[in-house]
Amino acid sequence: MGLKDTIQEDIKTAMKAKDAGRLSVLRMILSEIKYAQAQVNLQTELPEADVQKIVSGYQKKLTKSLDDYPDGEKRTAIVNEIKIVESYLPKKASESEITNAVDKILKSTADRNFGALMKLVMAELGEAGDARLVSQLLKAKIG
Repeated sequence: MGLKDTIQEDIKTAMKAKDAGRLSVLRMILSEIKYAQAQVNLQTELPEADVQKIVSGYQKKLTKSLDDYPDGEKRTAIVNEIKIVESYLPKKASESEITNAVDKILKSTADRNFGALMKLVMAELGEAGDARLVSQLLKAKIG
């Protein structure tokens, strides 16, 4: 079962449980997926990798919107929404895992060009890599 199917099943579960907050978030994710699918072709399903990118993109939008709100109810609601969205994404690498990958790449190459090193580290980590954290750690190591 793909991610889209999982979200649709979880929508049904949230409806039965009368969990309005979760239901709202899941409907928004599904809406983003359907919108992207409509941009390509309504008759064919999106590849699983594209669905993952859509959910990840929605999570990034929510994270960016946190800066717009001071501490309070709205910020707390967005944080809760982010937690729900993240439950549908693959787990991110921890800081120690990223540090190990950066060290491994730095040992394997003499190149100290940030862009090239960034590409190598992100290729090593794949979807689990947090580009912002990789960038910070890489700059600190080669800085």
